[in-house]
Amino acid sequence: MRKLIATALYKLYRFRRRLIRKFVIYLALKLEGGYLLSETVRKILRDYHDIDIGFYSYGWFSSDQIAEHTKIGRYCSIGPGVRILPQNHPLTFKSTHPYFYDPVYGCVDNDSELAPIRKLEIGNDVWIGQDALILGQVSNIGDGAVIGAGAVVTKNIPDYAVVVGVPAKVIKYRFSQESIQKLKKEQWWNKSIEELKESLDEFTRPYESV
Repeated sequence: MRKLIATALYKLYRFRRRLIRKFVIYLALKLEGGYLLSETVRKILRDYHDIDIGFYSYGWFSSDQIAEHTKIGRYCSIGPGVRILPQNHPLTFKSTHPYFYDPVYGCVDNDSELAPIRKLEIGNDVWIGQDALILGQVSNIGDGAVIGAGAVVTKNIPDYAVVVGVPAKVIKYRFSQESIQKLKKEQWWNKSIEELKESLDEFTRPYESV
């Protein structure tokens, strides 16, 4: 029965009325245990908006806050008010208006070099603080990165870097480079919560003391 309801909600979302879509998301989250686990919400975002969110990631996800062509890894924590913007307006063209670079407005076609598709990949175990803003020129945020509340991210962020400020700058790394390489090789985030519970002690104390 639950699977049938989820399928019905997924199909209902195709109607573009805002209230219907909000209601669908609300019911799907209630049915499937929230953003951490909801398969239906992930499928809706992926198929209708090209937003791919890994399992166990949670936070404030909506197509209004996250630009299309965004991929978010597993075990990410997204704070309220976070916004991931689409492509920037061109500063070097005669006009910054989207009529001249966005095919949605009908003046340029989808193959126009003036309207490249903006894609952003956010790694696994990333923590993005409240009201952070990720601008259109950013294409990669590394695994384990931390973005401070209110930060404005204008360029790519390395693995396990902690960034704060406007514009956001690296102030430190969570671990030594040796530990970062070990974590990247291990890729613990590809395991389920059930699997990770078998080694829970590794996640309940400082990592570099393990």
